[in-house]
Amino acid sequence: MKIYAHRGYSQKFPEATKTAYLEAVKAGADGFECDVRLTSDKKIVCFHDGTLKRIANKPNVIAKSSLSELKNLIDILTLEELLQIAIESKKDLLIETKHPVRSGGEIEKEVVILLQKKKAEIEHAGIEIIVMSFSYLAVRRLRKIYPNTMKVMKYGLATILRKDNALAVNVELLKRKKVADSLVGRRLFLWTANHEDQWTLAKQLRAHGVITDAVEKAKKALKPSAGI
Repeated sequence: MKIYAHRGYSQKFPEATKTAYLEAVKAGADGFECDVRLTSDKKIVCFHDGTLKRIANKPNVIAKSSLSELKNLIDILTLEELLQIAIESKKDLLIETKHPVRSGGEIEKEVVILLQKKKAEIEHAGIEIIVMSFSYLAVRRLRKIYPNTMKVMKYGLATILRKDNALAVNVELLKRKKVADSLVGRRLFLWTANHEDQWTLAKQLRAHGVITDAVEKAKKALKPSAGI
């Protein structure tokens, strides 16, 4: 089972920063997870929220700020920078496009353009890169231009009805037997699995991977023979 560092090693380091991802490499993560948004000058940044309020107690909106403006305010990483870390460290990457956003489907287009630009390096590194979203429309758009796309699920009934072979699923949904039964045999990425009982659920369902803040603890629980 693979361990994906959720916004980097975010249990111990500032989320989505270069430090968080580099420390995830040291801690033995198999891959990274990130959220992406477009700045006002169409740069792709790894940032979960729409504003800087939670992270920096500032009112700035990502979509209304240029990359240089944001870099003057916080430690922010571009997707291209993270992709380079993934290539050099040979780590898989899960990229979640955030919605709703002012730019609509532009974020998916820009992500795919970047992945195509780096295609040879990605293939040489032997890593897998999946683009995913909560948005049904975003996933539909993506699959037309990038086949390795995945829907992110957070509701039980929608998860049961969704027939995709690969899904990113809220790990808490597995506590519902009907949901868990509907997912048997599929390629599952479970988020955000930070506790022993959640890792147990992941093992029971033979998940492909867990997306976690607690990289070292997850590794001890899921790969005890590997050490840290």
